Amino acid sequence: MDKFPSRERASAAALEPRVTAVVVARNVRAGAAGQSPLDLCLRSAQAEPWIDDLVVVDQGNGSEVSSSLRSLELDRRDVRVVRAEPELSVAAAANLGAQQARGRWILFLDPDVVLQRGAVARMAAAGGGARTPWIVGGRLTDASGRERGAVRGGSLNTWSALAVALGVGAAKPARKRAKNDDLSATRVGAVSGAFMLVPRDDFQALNGFDPEFATDFADLDLCRRAVQAGGSVLFQPEASGVQFDQPRTGKRAQGLALFAAKSARTPVEKAFAVIAAPTIATLMAVKDFVAGRPPRRRR
Repeated sequence: MDKFPSRERASAAALEPRVTAVVVARNVRAGAAGQSPLDLCLRSAQAEPWIDDLVVVDQGNGSEVSSSLRSLELDRRDVRVVRAEPELSVAAAANLGAQQARGRWILFLDPDVVLQRGAVARMAAAGGGARTPWIVGGRLTDASGRERGAVRGGSLNTWSALAVALGVGAAKPARKRAKNDDLSATRVGAVSGAFMLVPRDDFQALNGFDPEFATDFADLDLCRRAVQAGGSVLFQPEASGVQFDQPRTGKRAQGLALFAAKSARTPVEKAFAVIAAPTIATLMAVKDFVAGRPPRRRR
């Protein structure tokens, strides 16, 4: 290490991007100019002081949305658009975007999430003293201010898949106040990949998201692996974003069954993993029926 670094080296370090935001825009519907959730998401990321680099993964979108993204890339030097084949999983598309990241930290942001200004700085500060590999998630609300389930408490295991399927055990953790009266980050089991910050080196060390997860719960798996590696998963309630309503995906049961299988350690857990897919699919169908939601049609 240079004891007295050159001016060129110091300048290069100062110019290194801090945070790269990765947004996977998948099957996005075109909306009124500047008014769609994706437009609002990208504008909030560009306005965030700590985000110096924005990577948008264009996956399975119509010509109007793709053309708009290309125009943004031509207009902004800090924006790059990466094309992903429609058949790739969301996890694989996120990994593709992360490969283009130049920042020291990567912020994974869903295309329907609008950042609150200053959120990324609070998330980075929360991870500053955490054990690596670390992951920090923020608080998500809907457009009416009601909190969404963006965090899970406790440790993760095979049975967590059942808890998620039934919608239990996802209560938000208690907020703890530090000595300066600021709300401090809380250690949790998992945070949402819709609003997640992770050091780029840590993400690479964890081999990124598991591309076997077709649509949902690759974030749950990443958090589980971070903790198993001796790292930390934290929830920072003072970093928040607004998440617009999004259609339910059709492969949630697949993701939970895969998570159950990958988490299985004991003979009992491995036995459950064998029947996890039909069991979880049935439980989720019953839950939707009780809640009055019609079943999804297979595509």
